[in-house]
Amino acid sequence: MTGLFNDRYYLNLILAVLFILGIGASLYFIYSLPAGLSLTDGYQPQFVTVYLVLGTTFLLGGFAITAALRYKKEIIVYRDRTLEAAGAAAENDQAGKTTISLESVKSSLQQAKSEKDILQAGIQAVCKQLDAGQGALYVTTEAEGKRKVELKIGYALTIGESTVISYEFGEGLVGQSAAGARTLYIDDIPEGYIRIISGLGSASPKYLLIAPLKSGDQVKGVLEIASFHVITEDQRKFVEESAQLMAEKVSTKS
Repeated sequence: MTGLFNDRYYLNLILAVLFILGIGASLYFIYSLPAGLSLTDGYQPQFVTVYLVLGTTFLLGGFAITAALRYKKEIIVYRDRTLEAAGAAAENDQAGKTTISLESVKSSLQQAKSEKDILQAGIQAVCKQLDAGQGALYVTTEAEGKRKVELKIGYALTIGESTVISYEFGEGLVGQSAAGARTLYIDDIPEGYIRIISGLGSASPKYLLIAPLKSGDQVKGVLEIASFHVITEDQRKFVEESAQLMAEKVSTKS
């Protein structure tokens, strides 16, 4: 009971109910006043003004209390939603800062010997730390004067082993990243653009990060990450640094 009265919204609601009951009681006693005064005629014109003034006052008071209660409740709901949004953003940002470690990527790459092992170890280390839905690693190739990036390693990809996927420099998002040697981040992937299939069903991620594997001025490949969660600024920097580590490691094996 004490907690009820500590909540100002419910306390105001109780007072509003009492106010309405008071209005009813007041109207009843005013209406009974002529009989109480033993007037010969129950209806007296002099009471009309009193009835109108009191009735209007009660009506305006009721509207004012109702509006105040609704406004207060809207403020409480808005504040709760604001706090929830702020808390979610802070939690997401904190998660991005605490769950990524470049040292684990370095450790994985140190144990890799061949180029394939380097790429496999690198993409797995990155995707696992980001809790990514899918990952793809493309390697730069050149033939007949045309540069392409060709898919070599995948993470949770649902494609056949013999499937060949490649993009010319400048073609598609992956090709644009390779041609410009720059990172691309898309935070609103169209439905069905990428589909992740598992034993539990299929779903489409909403966020896509594409980072080039740069070693000096050369683009050795492209790393593509698809995620169901927002990829924070710290996580994007982590992916860029990891991609550079992979490119440098691959360069030493060339």
